[in-house]
Amino acid sequence: MSANVSPRPDPYARSPRSPVALGDRVDGDTVIGFAFDPAPEAGEPGDRLLVCGEHSLVGPPSRTVPESTDPAVAVERTGPTPVHDLTGAELRPSPAGLRSGYERAVHGMGEGGVLVGGVLDELARREHATWLVGGAVRDLLAGGPEAVVRDLDFTGTAGPGELNGLPLWRRRRREGLGDYDCRVSPRLVWSASPQEFPQRRVMEYRPLNLGGFAFPTYGGGLSVDVRTRDLTFNCLYYDLHHDLLADPTGTGWVHARAVPPIMAVAYGQGDPMGLARVILRCLKFRLRMPDAEFDQAVRWADELPDDLVARIPDEGWPLLDTDWRAYVPPAHRGPRAAELAGQLGPVAKDLVTALLKRTTV
Repeated sequence: MSANVSPRPDPYARSPRSPVALGDRVDGDTVIGFAFDPAPEAGEPGDRLLVCGEHSLVGPPSRTVPESTDPAVAVERTGPTPVHDLTGAELRPSPAGLRSGYERAVHGMGEGGVLVGGVLDELARREHATWLVGGAVRDLLAGGPEAVVRDLDFTGTAGPGELNGLPLWRRRRREGLGDYDCRVSPRLVWSASPQEFPQRRVMEYRPLNLGGFAFPTYGGGLSVDVRTRDLTFNCLYYDLHHDLLADPTGTGWVHARAVPPIMAVAYGQGDPMGLARVILRCLKFRLRMPDAEFDQAVRWADELPDDLVARIPDEGWPLLDTDWRAYVPPAHRGPRAAELAGQLGPVAKDLVTALLKRTTV
């Protein structure tokens, strides 16, 4: 780079007050990730800090995540930002219409949209990064700002325990607004629902996935998180506060905007349950987008182990049953599903056959 050219400012550059992150040193120990304790002591948020030497743990430690401004804890902010390894092509200004489409969708939610905005604003005030991710970004890119947005799914650097403890909930009560219940799933998906309509989730948030432990962890960057997601056109991350679009796979932008859209798998893990769930996601979008280009998904399925179904643990089948019912409408849970699975490959057909047998037992 020429000496006369200034480097592009990093919108995610960390300050001395930024939250503790992967790669930082806390009281001399290197941070290797974060976990969540669903039953913390009274007054604790539940987020837990993992440090070097704890990869072999079987569950979250008791060590809490220190406040970024706690003077009793020495924090060396040596860790990278979540986007440190993305190229200029993979992190770009958002295209025209994405911001206005997102704002239209949130405004149309009424009080629920106020809640979503409050959560994101509070996390930004705490210097956390958050992204809208998944189908909402895909649909707004493909259909423009007037596209119908079904779900608001977010990810970011904050842990679910911190979201549970946001002062936003107390402030809403003081202002006479409705109460919301917050829940954290076993996979660390945090959600908020109106108390009177518990099934109507206003938003879902899963912190940036990490992996590599015997229990769910978070704290990775976008290039790590993306390998835990399903299809490339669902792997686009929109940051409202910086108005930036991240495409860690390098192909999600093209695949989402293609006519017809291109179905390609982003998932990069080898665990049988994760692979089986991606197969079912492929079936879901094959039914929803019958004209989509399917060849890349077929090539991915061709590389799956022949005995994948046999590797699925007994305790995993209830979750697959739930996915099956959520992704495949009742009218297609028979010959049609078997036919589509066969198009994806023999391993996919074996999985669907096993699920069909379970429903008839």
